Amino acid sequence: MDLDALSRNVELLSDALGVDRPLVDLRASAYGHGLLPVALASEAAGAAALRVSSLAEAVALRDGGVTLELLSPVAASDSALASGRDIRPLDESFEAQDAAARRDLGAGVYGLAAPAGLATAPVMTLAAEVIAVKSVDAGTGVSYGYTYRAPRTTTIALVSIGYADGVPRLASNTTTATIAGVAHPVVGRIAMDQLVLDIGAAGAAPGDTVTIFGDAAAGAATAVEWALRTRRLPGNLTAGLGRRVERVFLRGGVTP
Repeated sequence: MDLDALSRNVELLSDALGVDRPLVDLRASAYGHGLLPVALASEAAGAAALRVSSLAEAVALRDGGVTLELLSPVAASDSALASGRDIRPLDESFEAQDAAARRDLGAGVYGLAAPAGLATAPVMTLAAEVIAVKSVDAGTGVSYGYTYRAPRTTTIALVSIGYADGVPRLASNTTTATIAGVAHPVVGRIAMDQLVLDIGAAGAAPGDTVTIFGDAAAGAATAVEWALRTRRLPGNLTAGLGRRVERVFLRGGVTP
């Protein structure tokens, strides 16, 4: 997670859209990006309020040092806990919801949308490793059900990520991933723990980094492109990534 990109997005959207007291949506663990680090980065970038999915998330943010206004669902039985931690219950009235929507910077905070045509930077890069490389003959079936057969003698790379990590199975035979900036098709059915790339004559070795999606400037498919090809909203794609996917947070290209 590029926290510098997130900070720039918050500042860009706040200024360009003229939002007073901007609100950042942190529901679903900040659309899968990581609750507390995104909250702290948003606070430092000038956000005035944060929306969360549950009182437990709001409490976690307060315990983590976040001082911003927090909007959270709060049951009547938990109202004392919420007020004691300065957590504001969501007002379900139309007027309150409309006011919150006008402040909400939306998915552009994560680089998953371009409101009013504003180009926002992707925050998340999803990467995995090559775990095996194999040469196969023309006609060889790949993965379960052989939904892909090699049209020629080629090389395939087995990659250490699958649908148990939140990679949509609809990405099978429809998307690409990159190795060293070169895009290769995802072929065959995506398995629970692995997917396969047809890398042709390109070289690869176990341990090489595969970018599933990320920054187009680095040659990668974007999360928005992956979402389009797998028939879902970009925020649904990133929020669906599982706990096995390690979140690494970077400032200035290094872990803070």
